[in-house]
Amino acid sequence: MQYCWRATFVAISICMLMMPNALATSAVELGDGFSITETDLGLEGVAIDPVGESVLIYGNDAYIRYLDAQDPSIQIELLWPSSKNINDADFHPGGQTAFLVGEEGMVLRYAKQDHSVEKAASESSLMFSDISSVAWNTAGDWAYVGSTNGEIWRLRADANGSAEVHVIVEAGDGSIESMDCHRTIRMCVVASTVNGIGVIDRDHVLSWVGGTGYVWNGINCPSGNSNVCIAIAENQNIATIYLNPNDISMSKPEINTLTGLDSFFVGIENQDGDRSLIATIPASLIEHDSLLDASFPWLENNDVEDIELTSGRIIGTWTTGVDSGWIITNRGYVVSFAPPPDDSAGLLSIWIALAIPLAMGMVVLSLVYSSSSRLQDWTVKRFGSKTSKKEIAVKDRKLARAKKSKKYRK
Repeated sequence: MQYCWRATFVAISICMLMMPNALATSAVELGDGFSITETDLGLEGVAIDPVGESVLIYGNDAYIRYLDAQDPSIQIELLWPSSKNINDADFHPGGQTAFLVGEEGMVLRYAKQDHSVEKAASESSLMFSDISSVAWNTAGDWAYVGSTNGEIWRLRADANGSAEVHVIVEAGDGSIESMDCHRTIRMCVVASTVNGIGVIDRDHVLSWVGGTGYVWNGINCPSGNSNVCIAIAENQNIATIYLNPNDISMSKPEINTLTGLDSFFVGIENQDGDRSLIATIPASLIEHDSLLDASFPWLENNDVEDIELTSGRIIGTWTTGVDSGWIITNRGYVVSFAPPPDDSAGLLSIWIALAIPLAMGMVVLSLVYSSSSRLQDWTVKRFGSKTSKKEIAVKDRKLARAKKSKKYRK
């Protein structure tokens, strides 16, 4: 029986090895794409409203365009007469307006109702600084803006059409690269090139909590139920900030580095629930699940055959479903992604249909083999080790002498 079980195991193992890999490297595949214009738009990023219906894209020379999130071919170009670059944007939690910020203290307000754009604050109130990031707080009563000089303000629109502005941090040593606020906990997270990661509490007090020495360039507070925000740095670093409104000192980042990657992190967006998508150069996407505290391949670069996508830089993604959505590059190329068709089940059933008879045949052969000492000895003589062959030779000589002695006794 030992021979039987061993042979059966070998047979099944061979069948398993012969089966194709039903799981592709990438979790999604790309659909058809299109370019918004024939020219390189020089886009910097995207802003998605809280319910996932509207997308604003923005970039060089005050370029702004509205896209329908489900069908981005539905578009409205929003004109603002300026040559200043827009660096960041964020929708109000109510989803009807958004702030766009940029060079030399520019703060614009977009209204979804009529797709209008207007100035939201005077440049002088922000010291004519280059504004690099913006985020609305959880309650939607204040927006935080940060500059390349390290300044942070809170601002909101006045009834007279101007803005109420208060300084939180004076000019510092490094640029404020990114901000995001949690959807339910009244705390926001800030990323600085020099000061690391900071947390702003409900009283608008900023505390730097750690993460110095990393080039942080993106923050996302997932829309799920977890109490975390995720920060990324270009050298495959991921920080998980566990928000504790009762004790800011407990909100220190836990930093991990993904290994085995030949890419740089350039952005992070919310995908679904507690999942985020990290964009890289060369073009690929990595899924990060904050509940599992784990990262997974989403779209591998070697699975990207779209030359328009590989020739640009991914500046944003947005979701249209649990595992589907859109990608946009700095050049203005838009392409969808979705899980591949589930045809692996049919292929798998074919291999199972072939593997079962093959395994059964191997089992029968193993039974025959285990019950035939002559076949076992022949196998050892042909393929066995020197020691095994020597043992068989001794056995054969003993059998020969036994037969000879019987013949003599006759």
